[in-house]
Amino acid sequence: MGRRIRWTWAAAGLAAAALTAGMVVAVDGHRVTTVAVTSAPPAAADSPDSSDSPDDTAVSPVASTTEVPYPDLSSVAREVSDAVTAASRGTSVGFVLYDRESGKQLASLDADRPYYTASVVKLLIAIDEVRSNGGWALPDADAVEDLTDMLEGSNDAIASALWEQNGGNEIVTRTAALIGLTHTTPPTDPTQWGMAKTSASDVVATYEYLTNVIPDEVAEPLLSALANARNPADDGWDQYFGIPDGLPGRPWQIKQGWMILRNALVLNTTGVVGGRYVVVLMTQQPLVSSAKGRAAVTAGIATLAPLLTQLDAT
Repeated sequence: MGRRIRWTWAAAGLAAAALTAGMVVAVDGHRVTTVAVTSAPPAAADSPDSSDSPDDTAVSPVASTTEVPYPDLSSVAREVSDAVTAASRGTSVGFVLYDRESGKQLASLDADRPYYTASVVKLLIAIDEVRSNGGWALPDADAVEDLTDMLEGSNDAIASALWEQNGGNEIVTRTAALIGLTHTTPPTDPTQWGMAKTSASDVVATYEYLTNVIPDEVAEPLLSALANARNPADDGWDQYFGIPDGLPGRPWQIKQGWMILRNALVLNTTGVVGGRYVVVLMTQQPLVSSAKGRAAVTAGIATLAPLLTQLDAT
């Protein structure tokens, strides 16, 4: 993209009122996995029609596995879920806590269930923008500034412009194939990028791909933008729910997602915390107030604070 995208609120194109209804499913009865497992997120697989580049093959998307003396993790996912649902009854929860140091998933709940991405899909839009002709390259300075604004401020107008410019649904399809995502699908309505779906486990794999596979000089501006997510977001939304407010004092690189459906509120908090942990909490809540919904997600994340302190000491 050779020029800076100029935008207005009227051009954003993804107003919440235009989004269609989603179904709310209670969390009770969902499969919960809370013990550490040896499997890592899906390995990166390049798209069938592009040739492998040295950058794709030289680095594994998964950190090398090391033995870590973990504490009891059996209740972690349930404590997260219980905190969320206590604050917002009837919420559906997808959750993963992943340790990049050991390459292990420490706790999860419905990790493979697809949820609406809302603005989390901007991670895929950004990755697709820096992928060209089977290789990696930053676009020009103006386009990098657009990517920065899209991630820091969760700017919808820039996301919409890139979505239209780069093929819409094809962005999700080809980037999911590139990374090896197995539960990520484009939206039914190709004009509504926030209605794409992904799972907590696929979001973990996306962060691992961004931090481990994409060359440092290409990934760095994206990661810096995630580390400097501003509050409020460009649409005026308080985007410090979940990871920022629930884990105060810890550095993070985050991509948040929020979306109001006809009968539900979608709130997702995702990111790399302290350089070591990937934390993903995806929720679909009844149509509660945005403040109540954000507080519920923050309450769930806050249950992790003592555990992360304990893990850091190992």
